[in-house]
Amino acid sequence: MTPIKVRLNFSLFKKEQNSKLVLSNPLLDLLDAVKRTGSLTAASKELGYSYRHLWNEVKEWEKELGADLLVSGRGKNGELTPFAERLLWANKEVQAKYHKQLLDLKAGIAQTFSRAIKETWDPIQISGCPDMAIDILRQIAVDKGEDLEVNFSSSLEGLKSLNNHECDIAGFNFPLSSGRDSQACKIFSPYLNPESMAVITFATRLQGLAVPKGNPKKIYSIMDIAFKKAKFINRKEGTGTRLLFDKLLQASGLSSSDIFGYDNYSASTSMSAVAIASNRADAGICTANIAEESHLDFIPLAKEIYYLACTKEFLASQKGTDFLSFLKDIDWEPYSKQLQGYDFSHVGEILSPEEIF
Repeated sequence: MTPIKVRLNFSLFKKEQNSKLVLSNPLLDLLDAVKRTGSLTAASKELGYSYRHLWNEVKEWEKELGADLLVSGRGKNGELTPFAERLLWANKEVQAKYHKQLLDLKAGIAQTFSRAIKETWDPIQISGCPDMAIDILRQIAVDKGEDLEVNFSSSLEGLKSLNNHECDIAGFNFPLSSGRDSQACKIFSPYLNPESMAVITFATRLQGLAVPKGNPKKIYSIMDIAFKKAKFINRKEGTGTRLLFDKLLQASGLSSSDIFGYDNYSASTSMSAVAIASNRADAGICTANIAEESHLDFIPLAKEIYYLACTKEFLASQKGTDFLSFLKDIDWEPYSKQLQGYDFSHVGEILSPEEIF
């Protein structure tokens, strides 16, 4: 079989394109459409091409790759070959594994060209926990001509960057009803000085267990993961998701030693979803929208709040005032399908760190 080589390119647009994927490929878009719609005919309508055009494309790709993509035979033009299925899984893994890097690359390219066409460039810099709504916020900012720069890391790393004056805003997710004795409070509070810091409410997110479609192991709780010895995929220390899981674990009267796979963690919740969808894990924690995107079943467990921390000095500045107005004016309804489980009803509310702990 011909070894696969890759070349990346990018396109410039004035407005954000209607695509969930940061990185796209014509062949994989075609295969994904066939897989979802069930036929090459339906896929051609969805993609806006004629059936003959897509058929020719498939044949050209088969010749290029040296392998069949569609199962041959009457009435089977919507069935992918095992090779094509593996290509789709590889694409899912790439999208999840390099999601943060791809978003950073995309943002970096956009910001570089934005600087080229603007006389001045003084962006508001956001660092912290990866979140789809924050990425959409970045897209909206581009459409509205706002200067916003986002660098995803983790909740803890974002707060550290804020304290080191390396960003204007730090995004972190915090479990609801977490008191002063909670692990989340112990880890985050040292970086949120009530004298100099403020916290802006961004969104409430629904977190839960993601399991394979049909929930074959009948996992409905943290207890089920422990008692059924299910393979769990965790998140690394310092992430809000890991803190939430530890809180739920403690509330269930369990310890980390009761969870098979507790020390195995993924780089992101998207990677956790890929591990579950590819049967490398039986369960993991993620938001409702990520489970939906990955075609996994979702068992709601807890709500958490995604906060935006900043200094009081920034909040009182013109940049801070403009950002808050921009944040409050956004209509999130058009993004509801992408952001299942999100609630923006309190967006823009300003709190002191003492109020959230």
